[in-house]
Amino acid sequence: MWALVVFSSALFAAIYVPAITRFSRSLASPYAKADVGRRVAAAAVDGLLVVTCVGLYTDLQSPMFLAAGAAYLLLRDAVGGQSVGKFLFSLTVIRLATGRPCNFSSSAQRNAVFLIPGANLVAVFLEALTIKRDPLGQRLGDRIAQTQVVEGLGAREVIKALQLGRRPDPRLQRSPSLP
Repeated sequence: MWALVVFSSALFAAIYVPAITRFSRSLASPYAKADVGRRVAAAAVDGLLVVTCVGLYTDLQSPMFLAAGAAYLLLRDAVGGQSVGKFLFSLTVIRLATGRPCNFSSSAQRNAVFLIPGANLVAVFLEALTIKRDPLGQRLGDRIAQTQVVEGLGAREVIKALQLGRRPDPRLQRSPSLP
């Protein structure tokens, strides 16, 4: 088992840079890079949710928790382009072709690498480094799915609207900032 994890980690690390180059788009994004610190915080929240599911699976020996963690990891950005972490930190994943929030297909494409044992361990570090270095903050998953993380409507805006006694107006949603 460990040999498979080590092999897939090494293989993913070896093909990462060529894959990033291959999936570079000629289409430039009109959107500004989302704040890296907020992305890290959002990823930490999402990671904590997945680790909780794995922990519950380990303690209770119920495959339901493992399946829930895997499903969340894969489809976390599918509803309105936001995971729990992205909602808390006012980030949204958009599809570059349409400017609309990420859907189920795009979410699965951008997050699939995190389900591959071994590759997921290396991916966490390589993807974080790529987010920091890339001018648009796009990791390999974003390039494959042609998506980008941008600033969007989140918990902060919902709370402000509730304090004012009204529902959040989608027309007032912060549009992705242009460079």
